[in-house]
Amino acid sequence: MIDIVLTFILAGIVKGTTGMGLPTVTMGVLGLFMAPAEAAALVIVPELITNVWQFASGPNRLALMARAWPMLLPMALVT
Repeated sequence: MIDIVLTFILAGIVKGTTGMGLPTVTMGVLGLFMAPAEAAALVIVPELITNVWQFASGPNRLALMARAWPMLLPMALVT
């Protein structure tokens, strides 16, 4: 458990200092401790929450959706 918490802290520090994606760092480090499927399951929840939060708090959501739907729709269908 402590290794998972430390991994997210490390990934947050790397994200803050270099701008590199948190899921990229988290998956790489968690892959040392657990199976990739388990690591992905741990990464999905915080990533989804932060993305929804940023969308909800940002300005001009309708314009963003108008630009993003051609990419989001195929991603949702394929997933």
